[in-house]
Amino acid sequence: MSLADLMAQDQRLALLLTLLEDPDYRANDDVLKRILAQIGHGITRDVLRAHLAWLEEHRLIRIERLPLSTGELWVAQLLEDGQDVARGRPHPGVARPLPR
Repeated sequence: MSLADLMAQDQRLALLLTLLEDPDYRANDDVLKRILAQIGHGITRDVLRAHLAWLEEHRLIRIERLPLSTGELWVAQLLEDGQDVARGRPHPGVARPLPR
């Protein structure tokens, strides 16, 4: 497995864990981008949205796309399967969290 694959898997896990910690299991892409940067994953909006789209394709999150005058705001919501993966259920393409 390449370093790029490992980083992508870790970034997807970080997104799921962030949504799991939110009281309503939701966050917009601006907030998610800033949180990932704070934990060492400074990625572009395009990369972030590619991860979000991937997670949505795998039915781990749902994305609401809100039109803005300057483009679009994506709001991600964690789904039940995404909660399970964030808590440690194996899923190809997403890193597993370390035991606590």
